[in-house]
Amino acid sequence: MDREKKRSTRLIDLAEYLVNRRQPVKIKELVDHYGLHRSTVYRMLTEIEGELETPIEREEDGKVWIRPDNYRFSIKLRLDEVMAIFLAARLLARYSDKPNPHAVKALRGLSLAMQKITPRIAEHIARSSERLDRAMNESAQAHLRSLEVLTRAWAEGTRVILYTREEPMIERLFEPYFIEPSAVGYASYVIGYDHYRHDERTFKIERLHRVLPTRDSFTIPPTFDPYRKLAGAWGVNWGKTGETTDVSLRFVKGRAADRVRETNWHETQRIEDLPDGGCVLHITVGSTLEMKPWIRQWGTDCEVLQPLNLRAEIADEMRRAGEIYK
Repeated sequence: MDREKKRSTRLIDLAEYLVNRRQPVKIKELVDHYGLHRSTVYRMLTEIEGELETPIEREEDGKVWIRPDNYRFSIKLRLDEVMAIFLAARLLARYSDKPNPHAVKALRGLSLAMQKITPRIAEHIARSSERLDRAMNESAQAHLRSLEVLTRAWAEGTRVILYTREEPMIERLFEPYFIEPSAVGYASYVIGYDHYRHDERTFKIERLHRVLPTRDSFTIPPTFDPYRKLAGAWGVNWGKTGETTDVSLRFVKGRAADRVRETNWHETQRIEDLPDGGCVLHITVGSTLEMKPWIRQWGTDCEVLQPLNLRAEIADEMRRAGEIYK
């Protein structure tokens, strides 16, 4: 390894060390950890700010650290990996109903990095970012501020104070365990422990009035597994009782049945082919609430077979919709 490359690697290593500590560090600790002279450590800190464009937080007692949200991560990607990110960006650009300056900046950075190697793909990454680069109204700004505070708190393991939009407005001490987007309503949700209810709760970020940071740390219980919980949800609602519901949907022969067969809709799905060319989609979920808009969009191509209460709800909604057009 040549001298310049070795020096760059040492700067990145020191920066990552300061990020991973998640709290201010004494200069002596850095001197002892790396076996360097104190003046060398100070010089490296200055170079991190200049060359890595990463601000160093300096405390009054001389300690230093790097906030996780200020660190610029370095990552190497192959072409196929870039394509995976591009496809994810296209989905975000097409289905997000809110501007996102952070996504814009990330995509533009990726586009610039790809410009010399694959200018064609770089151009489309940049154009995809334009879809998210829109003027922000007051509601979008409030949502972005809440998401930023929750992101930092989740990364650093610190509690926040939530204010919901319900009346009267309630102040809640909250521990963010996980943040999950949902295609249902193009919304984002935060899952965690609510000290007001003394239980795990899920909040739609768009419905939060305000989120304030604290310096109080917390630890996510080792028993909390968001992927196991969400495996039983159609979107983010996995139910409260722990019980599950078996849902069976019949799709008519033709495009509807073909579309159902070619797609993986849910982790629990099982598809039963029918003699007439149609099919039945069997799914097990914790709550059917988020499934209803998806079922309705199929119109007469989809029939709810079970559970009977869901069948009755959809039938009633279809009848009332028919009355509107009568």
